[in-house]
Amino acid sequence: MRVDFLIIGQGLAGTTLAWRLLQRGRSVLIVDRESGHSSSRIAAGLITPATGKRIAKSWRWADLFPHAVAFYRSRESELGDRFFHQRPALRLFIDAQEQAEYQRRSGGLLLGLVEPATDINAEWYDAPLGGFSMPDAARLDVPRYLDACRTYFRARDVYRTADLSPHDLELTATGVRVPALSIEAQTVVFCRGFDAGTDPWFGSIKFNAAKGEILTVRVPGLAENRVIHRGIWLAPIGDEVFRVGATYTWEPLDSHPTAEGRAEIESRLRAFLRLPFEVLDHHAAVRPVIDAGLPVLGRHPEYPQLAYFNGLGSKGSLLAPFFADQFAAHLCGTGEIDPEVNVRKALHRL
Repeated sequence: MRVDFLIIGQGLAGTTLAWRLLQRGRSVLIVDRESGHSSSRIAAGLITPATGKRIAKSWRWADLFPHAVAFYRSRESELGDRFFHQRPALRLFIDAQEQAEYQRRSGGLLLGLVEPATDINAEWYDAPLGGFSMPDAARLDVPRYLDACRTYFRARDVYRTADLSPHDLELTATGVRVPALSIEAQTVVFCRGFDAGTDPWFGSIKFNAAKGEILTVRVPGLAENRVIHRGIWLAPIGDEVFRVGATYTWEPLDSHPTAEGRAEIESRLRAFLRLPFEVLDHHAAVRPVIDAGLPVLGRHPEYPQLAYFNGLGSKGSLLAPFFADQFAAHLCGTGEIDPEVNVRKALHRL
């Protein structure tokens, strides 16, 4: 079997890039090991214009958000499914300093993106300092999106289940051969998420990966359809069931839930939620954050038949459509990659 592009990894990066390449008429094969512990599989999929402790404007919001909305709406239409939810998000102030930071920024960088919250339910939330609303917010149901895409890809014979490592590849003068799958590709794109240095070509790229744990909880009586932020996030998934998270720890970097992680999330949730809740599930995964905190994409400078798309991190749902489009154009010879996210920069920084 010969294809233009072999994509290793069907997370947010690999899935979205596959769509962009297929839209350009290229032949694609996606290979995934189908691990239930990948960061994409437990990602919250939150998209907000203001982020972080300092309530900063999300990086390149004006470019990224329209691309995300158009892309996910188009995929919903083509797949006949619903996984992208545009709804306002509510952020509750933790302290007076955060409240003052909002007041300082709301009339400047965040003008038109945030507004004072006037509908905080005092029976549900303990929020004496109030908060603010983000009308242009959204949430991608990442597992549902990935599953719907996998079904579509599999039905068109552009998807296979396999646990490929970089050592299964043989570079040739015209591309890459994968004897284990009887496949030859002009280009192989690594979209494997966090990698602890096992890749002989891109393994030197430095990760600042962080383990994240999340809970699934039932909150009887909480009829909330917005995502609530207050140090952690509380995201509705239907029928009084919510996902809540997430923790940040740097060792050990594994996918094992911990009692400490659960206790931290429960404590933070009780700090603002007045209603009792029941924990239904508990997951953990490693976020593929590259050292610089930005996505990394591009062809290898010495081996152009090898390419890389990784580092989407906790904002992957917002970043993936725009940069997958940019990367697909570059791979097809019709576009350039922004220098700040080019893989050459990540490799040359070493």
